[in-house]
Amino acid sequence: MNDKRTNETTSTSDGQLARRKFLGASAAASAAASAAASAAASVAASVGAVAAPAIFANPNAANTIRVAVAGLRGRGRNHIDGFGSMDGVEIVAVCDPDRNVLDSRAARVKSKSGKAPRKYDDTRRLIDDKDVDALVVSSPDHWHAPTTIWGCQAGKDVYVEKPCAHNVQEALWMVEAAKKYKRVVQHGTQSRSSHHIADAIELIQKGTIGPVRKIRVINSQRRANIGKKNDAPTPKHVNYDIWLGPAAERPFNPNRFHYNWHWFWDYGTGDLGNDGAHSIDVAQWVMGDPGLPNAISCGGGKFHFDDDQQTPDTQMVVYDYDDKCVLFEQRLWSPYGEQGIDNGCIVYGEKGYIALHRAKDWQVVWANGEKGPAGKWRNDRGKDHRVDFIDCMRTRKSPRADIRKGAMSSILCLLGNLSYRVKRRLEIDRKTMGIQGDAEANRLLGRDYRKGFELDGKI
Repeated sequence: MNDKRTNETTSTSDGQLARRKFLGASAAASAAASAAASAAASVAASVGAVAAPAIFANPNAANTIRVAVAGLRGRGRNHIDGFGSMDGVEIVAVCDPDRNVLDSRAARVKSKSGKAPRKYDDTRRLIDDKDVDALVVSSPDHWHAPTTIWGCQAGKDVYVEKPCAHNVQEALWMVEAAKKYKRVVQHGTQSRSSHHIADAIELIQKGTIGPVRKIRVINSQRRANIGKKNDAPTPKHVNYDIWLGPAAERPFNPNRFHYNWHWFWDYGTGDLGNDGAHSIDVAQWVMGDPGLPNAISCGGGKFHFDDDQQTPDTQMVVYDYDDKCVLFEQRLWSPYGEQGIDNGCIVYGEKGYIALHRAKDWQVVWANGEKGPAGKWRNDRGKDHRVDFIDCMRTRKSPRADIRKGAMSSILCLLGNLSYRVKRRLEIDRKTMGIQGDAEANRLLGRDYRKGFELDGKI
């Protein structure tokens, strides 16, 4: 079977990200919005560039690629095991502001490789390490962009988890940094390396189920009530200043720390940016990576959990395109999915529909209820996504989930949350990639940075 998981860069969304100015900032727009516009304009100057031959940190990198992992809990542990088991790859450094986690993961690396990695609790010091060729970023969302951008500036390739950024402005800067410094940047939307998803998308794009007019993106699962907790002294083993990074200074709270940071706007992007990012990306792929829609609207709220979480447990986002819509539906309190899908997409065509789950078989169902073509799930996406990244470091090709694709899918999630927060529909000018007539929404496209952790747009 031919490998349909392309490493070519799709032109439409790239063009939107790179050839058009973002935001068309008016006099009412904030400084953050203006900075984002400048960033996108800078990207325009480098559109079409292809990653140049690598200039690795060490002359032997063609044989051994030296990887550092930043952010070491759930995904970080997976990446340590995944990259550490690859031929020609060595985990040489690990980074986490929690000393207990840092020591545990360093020991894990040594137990598997026989070599002790260098340990850092400050990402900035890790980036200064000249004996690192690639960064794997699995830290909280608010650290994704700074680590990636500074890494590109330091001449390192980057594998960054989803969503690639905490806000729209950062996503654009990441695209610009990858272009300017000719870095390979792979986004952690692993379905782009999934054979069974690629097979289904080829079938859809051939017109097998007819014209697609609607895609439902389902995120249905039962998450936990995190309760309510008071601020507390910072644990002695935690470098809380580094953990906060660019976020506003505030007292330590265990409910805003390990994993639960996902549900607070200063650090996370809710479950739309967390699990939803995977299936939003698949929907983009199904449509041929069209980029931004004409309008985005969101409803929902915290209807189920009475706890400290800020982000919604129930959410519905509508993305209106010229001839179709994408509907994101989220329920974080239900242990059941839709048509067998708890995390995935249901693609509706005129002749039938197909349900795409990232870890299940797929089946076409015709309009009359009869079953059509089917595909078998293969557990290949995580491993193959890492392999693709390492291969592209050597060949300098664009990876399957190149940052330009990852940035667009992340931006869709971020704008869905933005519509939720301002409680209104966002009208998108696709010529300027701006939010029309909404200074408040434009201000929320960026953030204020704490001193010492600034991103100022000077890529």
